Amino acid sequence: MIKKLIVAIVLMAVLCTMAGARVPQIGDKVMIGVNVGNVYGKYTGNITDIESGFICLKCSEATSSGMIYLRPTDKPVDVCIGIGAIIGLKWLDEKK
Repeated sequence: MIKKLIVAIVLMAVLCTMAGARVPQIGDKVMIGVNVGNVYGKYTGNITDIESGFICLKCSEATSSGMIYLRPTDKPVDVCIGIGAIIGLKWLDEKK
């Protein structure tokens, strides 16, 4: 009986922590970290499309292995990133 109670409590705790999970939506401003081989890149922009296997965004800033390829002052560029290469996704505040 005690084992069932412990399992029920642990299950409820796990379900409560999953409630805060969020899925990226079109229009969200995000920073995406990618890793392909020994190259690390960061892309910042607004998500324009989410397809099977890709997240596309209007990229306003991009770096690769520490080198800047697109500055915030440059014209935004459309970029599609394979979901398998994404190692991190951070939502950014729209007010920035």
